[in-house]
Amino acid sequence: MSHRALIIKKVYSQECKSFDILDTGWQEKWGDDRAFFNRDDRGICHFPGLGTAATKFLLEERLIAGVGTDTHGVDPGQDESFAVNTLVLAQQRIVLENLANLDQLPAVGITLVIGILPLLGGSGSPVSVLAFVS
Repeated sequence: MSHRALIIKKVYSQECKSFDILDTGWQEKWGDDRAFFNRDDRGICHFPGLGTAATKFLLEERLIAGVGTDTHGVDPGQDESFAVNTLVLAQQRIVLENLANLDQLPAVGITLVIGILPLLGGSGSPVSVLAFVS
């Protein structure tokens, strides 16, 4: 495939109903590493993320195509097990982090286009994400 873009519609022939995005307002902290990672005295990060129960519900009951957020990761900052990331990726779904301008999107009615960088042997990739409002 010469053009590396993915439009979220189906994942492995299972109809996905949505792509859930967590808009925490955290992008306001991007210019300040200290505020963005919000490390405590032990060096543990503190920023908002999804819980495992909510993620399981979204995956199993809502059949989401993936999750995204404006923070450093979809897991809460202090969760060093990356439970949410693991749950989502185990079902071959998508995780998007550090998303911008989420405050400009409506709650429903968007189509995401994700331009991927085809890296070999990596666990992730930088992407360009476009949201089209319908």
